[in-house]
Amino acid sequence: MIKFFRKIRQNLLSENKFSKYLIYAIGEIVLVVIGILIALWINNWNQNRINKSRINGYLSSIITDLKSDIVEYERVIMSYEIGIENNSRILINDNYQQLEVDSIANLILGFWNANRISSQTFQKIQSIGLQETLGTPEIEKAVNDYYNIYISQYNYLINWDKELTDRDNLFWNYNDKFETGLDRRLELSSIPYQSTNEKRKEELIKLTESTLGRNYLKNAVTRDKYGIITVSKNKSIAENLIELIEKEIKK
Repeated sequence: MIKFFRKIRQNLLSENKFSKYLIYAIGEIVLVVIGILIALWINNWNQNRINKSRINGYLSSIITDLKSDIVEYERVIMSYEIGIENNSRILINDNYQQLEVDSIANLILGFWNANRISSQTFQKIQSIGLQETLGTPEIEKAVNDYYNIYISQYNYLINWDKELTDRDNLFWNYNDKFETGLDRRLELSSIPYQSTNEKRKEELIKLTESTLGRNYLKNAVTRDKYGIITVSKNKSIAENLIELIEKEIKK
């Protein structure tokens, strides 16, 4: 092909047909430019295809993380519901007093949730600077908001709940008016109680019926209800984000 154009150019020059040669030269330049543009377009198209494939891979990994988060949210919500049910059983009526002392203690003592939310994919995306190129602006904002705002709020909730639950348990476990069953939970059951189970039960019931004890229980219920609201919101946001990402991947 190159030899063919070269021959035409030589013929035009040898025949002193300068005007035709000029037109031919311009045409040749145009063809070269068009060829370069086509090559660039093909290269850009191929690079965009590679980038799209890579981004879709990260988005698929985010979906996996979000599904894991949803399972965790459901577990945390259930734990809050159990806490409300246990504490409310003592606050609402006195039928709990028919239980054994250790069963009453189990209704009272709270437990906090470990933070098992997965953000590995988002952290990886941040490390390579892709958090602002995740498909559409809508997805970019939704993903960044989820991890930077809602996960931050969730982390605060978990830490706050742990701090206050530990404080509550200190009140119940180390109250000088009640000999706790803490030793048993630490697998030190061989250490005998100083008082009888009947006496311990009497002391524990007095503690739960005291103004201070009931305030601790009411605060625990309020805290669990707030936890359910916050975690349910995060669960809904995660579900909506999965739907949004799946639509983008299918394009």
